[in-house]
Amino acid sequence: MTTSTSPSGHLTSDLIALDKSAIVAFARRFDPQPYHLDADAAEQSIFGGLCASGWHIAALATRLVSQTLLNNGLPFVEMTSVSHLTWSRPTFVNEKIGVRITLDASLADSSIAGTYSQTLEVDVCNDDGAVVATMTATAAIAADPTVVTAP
Repeated sequence: MTTSTSPSGHLTSDLIALDKSAIVAFARRFDPQPYHLDADAAEQSIFGGLCASGWHIAALATRLVSQTLLNNGLPFVEMTSVSHLTWSRPTFVNEKIGVRITLDASLADSSIAGTYSQTLEVDVCNDDGAVVATMTATAAIAADPTVVTAP
């Protein structure tokens, strides 16, 4: 069973900046590759400069998706699945990223009580508008918007 999506079907987030300290801190904890940790090593890598981990970008994209859904009146509860995630280009120090969300099918069934599932097509873009990653995800949206508060 399908329910309705928002009137526009498209949402855009604010931008988040990635500075050197955030890139290195994430990499130290979760993805300690030389091109995420050391500017000199990164210059010699296939990327040609210090860049963020793809997992860092995915985590920030998830945050931006949740904030954007909530800011646009969709009572986001949690991301229940990611069926597709592809990185198309690196994100370098001092670049900003944001998300463009296309709301696809809304399904009545959800694994979380009191919610419905919303399919999302997400483009993660830098501040020049270039797509750095794409993601297809399913989010649980509260059937009763009064039970969700912004993060």
